[in-house]
Amino acid sequence: MNPEETYLKHLRTIERIAASVARRYYLDASEAEEFVQVVRVRLLEDNYAILRKFEGRSELSTFLTTVIGRLFQQWRVEHWGKWRNSAEAKRLGKTAIILERLISRDGYTFDEAVRHLTTPGGSPYTLAELEAIYQRLPDRMPRPMIVSDDVIPDIVTVEDDGYHRMEAEERAAAFRRAAKMVDELLEKMAAEDRLILQMRFWDGRNVPDIARTLHLDQKKLYKRLERLYRDLRVELVNAGVSPEVVAGLTGDDEENPS
Repeated sequence: MNPEETYLKHLRTIERIAASVARRYYLDASEAEEFVQVVRVRLLEDNYAILRKFEGRSELSTFLTTVIGRLFQQWRVEHWGKWRNSAEAKRLGKTAIILERLISRDGYTFDEAVRHLTTPGGSPYTLAELEAIYQRLPDRMPRPMIVSDDVIPDIVTVEDDGYHRMEAEERAAAFRRAAKMVDELLEKMAAEDRLILQMRFWDGRNVPDIARTLHLDQKKLYKRLERLYRDLRVELVNAGVSPEVVAGLTGDDEENPS
């Protein structure tokens, strides 16, 4: 089978793999459509040069998955520039990388990123997890976006939106600074206390879940958390963190059944 016949026979597979890559990286509908078209064209270029490299050492679908993944990396650099995730996002893992990309590269607000990642239902991401990660990401300016004059709202709306966005960004920066302090304080704690608070602050897990995972008595764990929260609040307030931020970080949102 010559390269042209291979291309035509497997075009649906090519489109399916390209669409799957687009979904994996959370491209919107227009970007996904563009990327699929780019893949079609690249595989046609230079008399099917890429397909002529297939030597049959693996399944064609495996070869195409590898090739299309590389094409995506090239397209992303061309499309968005050489934007890279922060070292902290890489340390925190895949979810942090995706969240940082949406906010710092694509210009989403945190609320918009949450809606994007938690819709539709059944998403693997939770609000608690995303909030915990967001508080630990470095404060990076989003990539600039060029907006056509015909979609700019009137000046009053722009000013009002800008004020509220600035206010939200300042509040988020304060939370990030406080979250960093919390992480530093956790390092000084006993190993099990540190693990309990990491599961609450970093993973957004509830008390019953933590108790089951660590084989702890649930009622005693509530009391233990109250003590740990109290100690953290004292440290944070003494360090100059505002009561609002302290409450947002350490306020126990679960009713103690005792």
